[in-house]
This record gives sequence, structure tokens and C-alpha cells, in this order.
Amino acid sequence: MANSVTPLFDIGANLLDSQLSKNFNEVITKSKENNIRKIIITSSHIDDTYQAKELIDREPDLLYTTVGFHPHNAKDFKDSHIDKMLELCEHDYVKAIGECGLDYKRNYSSKNDQINCFTKHLELATSIDLPMFLHERDAHDDFIILLKEYSHLVEDIVVHCFTGDKKSLSSYLDLGCYIGITGWITDPNRGYHLHDLISYVPSDKLMIETDSPYLMPFNYPIENKRYNEPSNLIYVLDAVASILQKDKNILAEEIYNNSCRFFNI
Repeated sequence: MANSVTPLFDIGANLLDSQLSKNFNEVITKSKENNIRKIIITSSHIDDTYQAKELIDREPDLLYTTVGFHPHNAKDFKDSHIDKMLELCEHDYVKAIGECGLDYKRNYSSKNDQINCFTKHLELATSIDLPMFLHERDAHDDFIILLKEYSHLVEDIVVHCFTGDKKSLSSYLDLGCYIGITGWITDPNRGYHLHDLISYVPSDKLMIETDSPYLMPFNYPIENKRYNEPSNLIYVLDAVASILQKDKNILAEEIYNNSCRFFNI
């Protein structure tokens, strides 16, 4: 496995997934071998944030997390959760509000529940100095309406795992959003359109992530393929550097600095 000379920052890894959590020590060792210096554990429910703390206590210089309800879990959100979320936001290991947003592709929660939940998260973010870690699938129109209403009041925003079209990208960049790129960009079928779009992302708004254990990079050595994990961030970096025709270490430094600035680390 190739190593990165420059430190890397995985802005989104689902380390609470059983595939990763049951192999936690191995996952962390491999991450460090590939110079992954910072990892954000994505929380999709308030319960995740409490569970993430147990992992963070084992690697406090490497791991951080978020607090929020994924749109799939919007049906579980209650207004009473806001006070608990505010309490969690006071801890240094919580670095963003999210993962929250809208997902109309699967609708595990109703659209009304999703919009209500997302709106409450946006309102919360206007009252504290934390950025937002956002998710959007097949819901751009409603998503951008809400973002336009609140984005100027929010610390910062990243649209994580961006897979959309040029119109969507432009609307996010117009609002000053950061863009998270995953191994999706290595998919020769679903992700090829991103090869053109990524050139429109300003260098100071670009971040990378694995979204592990999902979205295994297609440029990962096939003979070793299991599940995706943070150590594979180097393959996302390789793909982005090749597409942008930029020196890999210079690009890695830019992205690392963007990520540290965004999450205030």
C-alpha cells in the first residue's frame, strides 16, 4: 500500500459501523501507517455521538465526531433533542452539526420529517460556532431553499460526499460551501462526471473523505478489497491529484489545511 508523505484528514468515516468498529485497532494502525492524522467519525443519530466518544477516548489526538440526525433518522428527531445536542456541542471532540440534510432517494423518513429535522439543525447551527456537515440526495431544490435561508448565519458548511451535477455544485459554491469528495470520483460509470466538475471547486473549498466502510475507491488494489476504511483516503487523493493535474503532496497540504480550518482543529 502506498503511503502519503503529507498528513491527511478524512472528514467523514463511519467508524461506528460494525465492519470497522470490530476491527478498530487494525483500522487505526493502518490509518496511521498511511499518515491519516485526523478522522471525523460521522454521527447519524444523537446516540452515535455518545458511542463515538468511547472510540475518541482511545485515540483523542486522531478522532473527533459530529452531532445530529441523518435524514434517514429524521423520524426519530424530537425538539427535546436540541438541549442534549447543545450540551454535546460544548465538548471539544464534537466538531460539527450533522450529518444532517435531505435524502429523497430512499425516504426512510418522510419528507416532512426530514425538512423539519433539517430546519431545526440549521436553527441550532445559527446559535453556536460550529460548522455543518450536510447530506443531500435527490433533494436539491428543497435543500438549497433551506440553505439560502440560513447559510449566511451559519459558521461554515460542507456538502459531504458530493455526487451531484454542475447546477447543484454552482449553487453550493455560490453560498460559500465546502465540497467533500469521496471514492465515488473513481467510479468509471457513476463518478466520471465529477472529473470535470471538480475543477470548478476553489482550492480552498476542497476536502476529501472515505465515507467508509462504503464507497471503496475503484483504484484500490482489487486483490486486497474488503471494506473501505480511512487508510484508503490515499486513493481518493491520488485520483483527485491526477484529475486536477496537481502535485499530490501540494494538494494534500492544501486539503489538510482546509479541513483543519473548517473543523477548527
